[in-house]
Amino acid sequence: MEENYKLPILIFDDECPLCIRFKDSLARLEGAKKISFIPVNDKKVYEQFKELGLNEEECQNVVHYITSDKKVLKGEDVIAHLVKLYPLVHKFSWLIESDMGKKATDYFHKTTNAYRKMIKRKCPNCMKHA
Repeated sequence: MEENYKLPILIFDDECPLCIRFKDSLARLEGAKKISFIPVNDKKVYEQFKELGLNEEECQNVVHYITSDKKVLKGEDVIAHLVKLYPLVHKFSWLIESDMGKKATDYFHKTTNAYRKMIKRKCPNCMKHA
């Protein structure tokens, strides 16, 4: 019998060094053990959560997180959500909820994602899978 993935789920690019570092850093935080870290190329996640409309190409381009109540978060919304989950960071969540905080989170995500895409373009290994 095939085991289903448990929510919440972070879908990450396991061929991107930046994404792997993000995932590894997150996994070290207290409480992160309840998050399932699923590689973006794992077809099973798209089959299991077909009703959520997950798109593999979109997941390749931006981080996705499926909450315990099956809400799909993307990009900077993932970052904002994860910041609120962890007690040490939660004290500062009001910064992210402000207009300036939202702009900073958006900027951080866009910059990081652009850097990630640049790394993948220059990586001969990554180009094999493009």
